[in-house]
Amino acid sequence: MVGAYLPEDATVPGFYDFTPDAKRTPALRADALGIYHIALPPTWKEAPVSNARSGNYCQPRCDEATTEVQFVDPTAGSVQIIIIPTTKLLIAKNEPSIEDVGELNGLINAISPSITGSVAVEPEEIVSAEEVKHEGKTYYAYELLTPFAEFGLHNVAKVSTSKNYVVIAALAASEKQWGKSEADCKKILDSFRVNV
Repeated sequence: MVGAYLPEDATVPGFYDFTPDAKRTPALRADALGIYHIALPPTWKEAPVSNARSGNYCQPRCDEATTEVQFVDPTAGSVQIIIIPTTKLLIAKNEPSIEDVGELNGLINAISPSITGSVAVEPEEIVSAEEVKHEGKTYYAYELLTPFAEFGLHNVAKVSTSKNYVVIAALAASEKQWGKSEADCKKILDSFRVNV
């Protein structure tokens, strides 16, 4: 459990700070991505990510979405940090902002299969979509209700860019998990930052 080895988070009381070092994942080792941060409740555990999903075999030149890290709590859900090369989204600009990649309501169509683990979301499955700023950087935040998603009925995601990647913190929960831990799930997503 992360509460046993991660430091307490200074911004979210009772949560623990996961900020990987530059050697932690294939994308970070390849210097393809900036450092990111997320705060987690103490009972969450890091789960392994297979080579096929981690990009371990293709960094720094992966042209598909890959999963950086994954944390789970069987009673609350799972959260993944997912990266998508901006070239996959047909963005030729070097180090684009999230606004360069797309607008709030349009970008979800391109990235939603990575969030849900399956199909693109339909407009009626988007519960909310908002643009938020932290220290001058823009993030898009989404709440989805996705009955056909592989990862869970409830999906919340926060999205921004780092270097030439779209970086997504995607949290999924079943109806039972969401009912028990909705507040904590939203705190996890609210804490997500890139290029820290």
